[in-house]
Amino acid sequence: MPAAPAPAASLRSVRRRFVALTALRWLPTGVVIPVTVLLMRERGLDLPTIGLIVAVYSAATLVLELPTGGLADVVGRRPVLATAALVAAASSLTLAFGRGALVLALGYLLGGIARALDSGPLQAWFVDRTHEVDPDASLRTGLSRAGVAESVALALGALVGGGLVALSPLPDQGDGLIALSTPFLVAAALSVVHAALVLVWVRDPARVAAPEQPGTMRALGATVGSGLRLARSHPALRRILLVTAAVGAALSGLELLAPPRFAALLGGESAAAGAYAVLVTAGFLGSASGSALAPLVARLTRAPSRAALAGILGAAIALAAVSLPAPVAAAVAFVGFYVLLGIAGPLLDELTHAAASSGQRATVLSLNSMALQGTAIVTTAGLGVLAGVTSSAAALWVPAAVLAIGALALVRWPRPAS
Repeated sequence: MPAAPAPAASLRSVRRRFVALTALRWLPTGVVIPVTVLLMRERGLDLPTIGLIVAVYSAATLVLELPTGGLADVVGRRPVLATAALVAAASSLTLAFGRGALVLALGYLLGGIARALDSGPLQAWFVDRTHEVDPDASLRTGLSRAGVAESVALALGALVGGGLVALSPLPDQGDGLIALSTPFLVAAALSVVHAALVLVWVRDPARVAAPEQPGTMRALGATVGSGLRLARSHPALRRILLVTAAVGAALSGLELLAPPRFAALLGGESAAAGAYAVLVTAGFLGSASGSALAPLVARLTRAPSRAALAGILGAAIALAAVSLPAPVAAAVAFVGFYVLLGIAGPLLDELTHAAASSGQRATVLSLNSMALQGTAIVTTAGLGVLAGVTSSAAALWVPAAVLAIGALALVRWPRPAS
């Protein structure tokens, strides 16, 4: 009889698949990031309308996060992840072919549904499979490498997306497919590949069915309810949700305010377009570097909560520094924000998984995503008005302050219950 594979080899296989699936999940997003607004502008939409369409994505994600997280905990990670990838492909195709606000809004609605479906199951699968192979195995390395993979995939995708438009054989204008549609066609194909790999690689651990929950919908309701009660009663999870909400305000604030800020520094939108695309790529690579540094920083500070606290406080300072009047200093602060937040990301994930059980893991991750998306909606609406009254530089201080205050939830991290 052949010998069973060594646990170390099995752990490496789980980790490699998790990292590869994470990269492939975010690569299509990176491909379309540089051209999404440009495509909608080419379709004749003005910026206020585009803002409303983008809000459809966040609203759909917010509303569906918890039910879809509970669904993944009940029916398994594999079917939910595969469905998410296929819905993402449908979203990309809708945006590629669509004309008019309603059709493009439908594309964003599908994108929000896909985001809600896949916001927690892949990471939950990785944690469950790792613990199935070795209950005492550390999650930090896998979560850190996945953070690196996500950021590198976004950076690489952003560069590829711009190149696809330049090389596209499609016309620059027209009622059908145009050059700006090309990245969305490629993103759809990548999402289909992602779905196929999920079906091949992801296997849900064996579960013990609860006899008192005979129906899927009843089980789903019970799982969602228990996740809400856990978040309300568990001191660590309450703190993580507060930190995540603050991070959502910071990220959405920077994404909204940085483009006009650098346009003002560099002499207008046209002058800043190329430089800002390079800066965004550098930011994603900086986030990857931060994720790679997370295990080292945790060892140096002797606790993941202290390392995450240091990273988030540093990111808050960097976010405020983006308001500096010198373009180089503002650009360094922009990249520094992503590096420091990248350090905190995998460590916050580690703290989350330490507090959540297997049967509630995807639900809890969906709660985190809800906190992120909820503050993003409020932030983008409020900061747009504030920046119009004052300036993008002044408005940047608000999300910086929110992030610094949110970091305080990591002070004196509660000890695990004995």
